[in-house]
Amino acid sequence: MPTSVIEWLRVRGLTARRVTELGLKGARDEKVAEYAIKNSMIILTLDTDFAQIYHDVFRGLLGIVVVRAKPPTAVNIIEMLDKTLKKITLDDLDKRLTIITERKVRMIVG
Repeated sequence: MPTSVIEWLRVRGLTARRVTELGLKGARDEKVAEYAIKNSMIILTLDTDFAQIYHDVFRGLLGIVVVRAKPPTAVNIIEMLDKTLKKITLDDLDKRLTIITERKVRMIVG
């Protein structure tokens, strides 16, 4: 996730951390997911592999938000997140898979 997106989230009062800040740079996706569960965090990612991990291992245990911006520029990601966060709350994202595209937001529960 671009640094400017993290800063945009922080300006809005959200606690946002990059994996590098958590000492997880280069860690397997499963390890990042386990860390997020242990620390009650929601994963925000461009990596669609996390959707598969949610389905295979962490369904109902972890909130994952996959942003499908095309192209995946910071401006596009921020625009999509801004629209989404005007419609839903952070509680809505907890323990479910959310996929954000330019046209819709899909939420998969449990």
